[in-house]
Amino acid sequence: MYRKFTLSSLSSLLFFLSIFSIIFLSSCEQDDCNYSYISYEPIFMSYDEFRSIPVELKTPRSLEEVGKIYFYNDYLFINEINEGVHIIDNSNPASPLQVGFLTIAGNVDIAISGNTLYADSYTDLLVIDINTVTNPQLIERVENTFSNQIFGNNGYADPNYGIVVDWKQTEVVTNYNCNDDEYIAYQEQARQGANSGVAGSMARFAITQNHLYTLNGDNLKSYSILNPTSPQMKSEIELGWGIETLFPYGTNLFIGSQRGMHIYDLYEPNQPRFVSTYEHITSCDPVVVSETTAYVTLRNGTNCRDGVNELHLIDISDLSNPSLINTQAMTNPHGLGVASNYTSKTLFVCDGDAGLKAFNVTDPSNVEEMASDESIHGYDVIAHQNILMLIGKDGLYQYDYRNPQNLKLLSSIKTK
Repeated sequence: MYRKFTLSSLSSLLFFLSIFSIIFLSSCEQDDCNYSYISYEPIFMSYDEFRSIPVELKTPRSLEEVGKIYFYNDYLFINEINEGVHIIDNSNPASPLQVGFLTIAGNVDIAISGNTLYADSYTDLLVIDINTVTNPQLIERVENTFSNQIFGNNGYADPNYGIVVDWKQTEVVTNYNCNDDEYIAYQEQARQGANSGVAGSMARFAITQNHLYTLNGDNLKSYSILNPTSPQMKSEIELGWGIETLFPYGTNLFIGSQRGMHIYDLYEPNQPRFVSTYEHITSCDPVVVSETTAYVTLRNGTNCRDGVNELHLIDISDLSNPSLINTQAMTNPHGLGVASNYTSKTLFVCDGDAGLKAFNVTDPSNVEEMASDESIHGYDVIAHQNILMLIGKDGLYQYDYRNPQNLKLLSSIKTK
């Protein structure tokens, strides 16, 4: 059963005020101040309760609040934030077939290797056998792997109470002496909390060289998956602040953060080694790589402070000295994907309310916008074998991109 946790002391209240936004309605008349704010009371689910929720395949359900997208072996796996994964047979992109919904409490990220699916479940890492996609089996649960991060859209883990699954809002009115030192400190603590924010992420899992890499807050964890059903943690590295995304390419790992793109080499997969950082203004920052060019979108917004909205093309021919090649103004870019053939290279960017955009980036110093669809508000994309798979707030959309100047819509599965 969900548990309500009541803030009973001033120190506890100050702690929560430092995290969540507060609405102030204050007035002074002589030495009396009426102080009003919205109290957010967390509702917890215990560890035993969320771990007792079955991991099982149920009948297909509507897409509602979708998150990450993953493609493997002609199947699409689409995260339903904090609830599980939609499994879709995509062997015919023009007619995708929903196979079922895999329930995973607190799920946000997945990765797949050798018919083994790795997924987060709030604080835990799950290992799931998908040899038979229609009959997935939970093999192992590695508890307390993700202890330092925000879960979905709700909150965090408390070692004593469990996982925050919802919030109860209550208006509280308190009378203080305007000149009281405690009241002055109370206001200052609340002001600091009102400006705080936590960045989102897109891909926090990556698999390469028989290793699974995951983000635990601002730390990078590496697991050997030579035995796919029994991941063995090998190292945990502190990366700095504002870490958001992981993108493996070759023998390197490219890490998006709010302050820049970090490059780590994986010559020793158990122990990633720092190579360099491409720094930029504070912004949300997913990254993809192709050959000697990295593509980074920067955006502002609630979780991304006052950043810029731009696309950066970065020369990584010398990994120890990444340098900016070109900048493209954007509206509010999110996920991106790159596709290349022998003669050309196309970059697809989900640009917020400006829709899906396709750029010719064959020459990174001369970027050309080739097409756009303003009707789509995309979150992330996968470009694979001439099929563009896009997930956004309106659902799943798939395009044939063999002619990037004239994207052909193949199919869609709309959100409820």
